[in-house]
Amino acid sequence: MKFWEIGKRNLKEIYRNPVLLGFLLGMPVAFMLVFVAAAGGGQAGPIALSIADEDGSQKSSLFVQYLGIVGAIELNEPIYSEKSQAQEDLENGRISFYLFIPSGFEQAQQTQQTINLELVYMAADPMIGLQLKPMIEAAGSEFLGVAPLLNVELKGTESRIKNMAVNFYFPGIAVYGLMILISTAAGIIAGDREKGFLSRMFTTPARPWDFILGYSLPFIPVLIVSTLIYLGVGMALGLTIVGNLGYAFLIFFLIGLCAIGIGMIVGSLVKSESQAGVAWIFIVPMAMISGAWFTVDRMPSALKSVAGALPFIHGIDASRAVINGSPFSAIILDIYWLIGWAVVLFAVGIALFRRTMVS
Repeated sequence: MKFWEIGKRNLKEIYRNPVLLGFLLGMPVAFMLVFVAAAGGGQAGPIALSIADEDGSQKSSLFVQYLGIVGAIELNEPIYSEKSQAQEDLENGRISFYLFIPSGFEQAQQTQQTINLELVYMAADPMIGLQLKPMIEAAGSEFLGVAPLLNVELKGTESRIKNMAVNFYFPGIAVYGLMILISTAAGIIAGDREKGFLSRMFTTPARPWDFILGYSLPFIPVLIVSTLIYLGVGMALGLTIVGNLGYAFLIFFLIGLCAIGIGMIVGSLVKSESQAGVAWIFIVPMAMISGAWFTVDRMPSALKSVAGALPFIHGIDASRAVINGSPFSAIILDIYWLIGWAVVLFAVGIALFRRTMVS
């Protein structure tokens, strides 16, 4: 029974390949754990809330402080003194929503009148507003006492964006698409290693950075064309570029370089093309915790810290911000972060190639 012998042989190959076996068995578990954690499973992190306090009274300041000790709410700094300032940052994508405390807050409390507040959002994630509304009203009732009634009105702000859903999801999907370059680059290097091509190349006078450039440069046209395709399809589906298109392209280009750099490293570490599939263990979870498909506001703080150390959340946040109209100054730190990651990744790739050549 030849098929039985072939089957036994392949089963042994899988069993003898711990990387592949770990990928097959570990990927579903890793995917499920990260998805549950990123979606807010377990102990979710607090919701970051911005405040615009035009009343500026002692009573409103104490109320803001009281909101800050509510476990599910974390106050953003600074506290805006004018609604127009908060509205500008909202429209520029620097904040997702804010609570507006109008003038007359303290007077209304003293005269036992109904206090009306506004929770203003850009509709990027209206579910967060629906979650915050009862929290703020409950905190207000506890702070003010039962006499005055506090009412929070959800208010979506006007936007030049035609389709908020497309503008929200597009940057994350584009970054995830560019992350696929990780497995592609790793597979090519690992395949050449498996076929013995790299071993023959190591006998030439080529230097480590020659190999890195030789493998990474062919991906640059692919990266550029992929980015243009993502932007074109996004616009066809209703994407509105309010900000600078060039800045958005720069961000996606830097993300692509980071992905290629990681692919170079993975390809240098694994021994076969099949083992290069291990990259998917990192690609999907990294995309999830970076906010590719949903906001990270409700993620646990520890998971936010992990995501913040990686380049992809900076690429997604920066591209969302600049597409929605933020100036370059608002994303400059994210740009520095991406450039730094690209340099480090390629430096590590060169070092690994040097070690491989020596061994």
